[in-house]
Amino acid sequence: MVTVLFGTVWAGGGAEAPEPEVELEGEFAGKHIGFVNAGPDDYYAQFGDALVAIAQDYGIRVTELNSDYSPERELENVQDLIAAGVDAISVITAGAAGSAQSIRAAYEADVPIFFIAGKPEVLPGTDLTGHVTDNFVIAGYTVGQWVAENHPDSISVKIPGFLGQGPAEGQIVGYQMALEEAGMEPATILASSEWQRTLAIPITQDLVASGREFDVIFGANEETVAGILQVFDEWGIDDKIVISVNGKEEGWEWLEQGRMHATTPNPPSLNADLSMQQMVRHFRGEPFEQYLQIMPFDVLTADNLDDAIPWNAENYMRGRAAGEFEWDLAYYEEQYRENREMFEEFDAALMEYMGR
Repeated sequence: MVTVLFGTVWAGGGAEAPEPEVELEGEFAGKHIGFVNAGPDDYYAQFGDALVAIAQDYGIRVTELNSDYSPERELENVQDLIAAGVDAISVITAGAAGSAQSIRAAYEADVPIFFIAGKPEVLPGTDLTGHVTDNFVIAGYTVGQWVAENHPDSISVKIPGFLGQGPAEGQIVGYQMALEEAGMEPATILASSEWQRTLAIPITQDLVASGREFDVIFGANEETVAGILQVFDEWGIDDKIVISVNGKEEGWEWLEQGRMHATTPNPPSLNADLSMQQMVRHFRGEPFEQYLQIMPFDVLTADNLDDAIPWNAENYMRGRAAGEFEWDLAYYEEQYRENREMFEEFDAALMEYMGR
């Protein structure tokens, strides 16, 4: 167990959470929540950093556990947090099917449970308290529209992220939809990088060695893109269009350098912020959209980086305080209501793809 300021990173196990080293002040001082992270990925790590940073403003203590992409471990973590007596639980699910058991456990224990990202499954007779997510079908669709507009004669390949959670499949569905609407060839789907640059490297090496023709490569996230770019640098490849979904600070540099060309932003800092605001409304007894999806403002390119929302929690909190971007829950709830039909259409396409 490692204790960090304003929160606790807890290895898991046992029914009693460690005591905080710092006494917090704020509207909900004394509240203790649990955060169950899906796995050891940079994207997921940023969720935890932002969640703790925002929780501190309300005086809320956070205990973070990691499921290492295991639905069984996720359920164990949720059960441990329930036993520790937390006031609420926030989860990034390790697998859509496994999320149903996590929800059941919290529901039966009468502990509020909130989900971030992915698409949790809810069993009949149970319910979750709140859910905030980027719509990954729209993320893939949006960057696919950019490809169709800027490279209409191109051939695409895609390295997907971790399959089974929903986000990776959503990107595939949305991207293929955009290409199909434009009359382009569908992308060839390669092996999964599981969101990790180390796994993206051999996939990209095999792609290049195969001699397969392609113009555009879609890395599921910018960790995947890092592996792609490493191989391209080693092989002297500089004539491919590289796209992604993330929009983190490292990616801003690649856009400026022309090494990556477009990415749909999905800042985990914003997701964590909106989820925490849902939780705060719950504690206050105020209503909120139970299922909230975030509409991306645009595709990030080298031309509009001034509009990017930071991933890094410190940068995010600084920009939030300065009013440099929209972060209020009410703003994103209104956007969701205005685009509800499109969200529902894209959700249905994802469910069909995943066979649900």
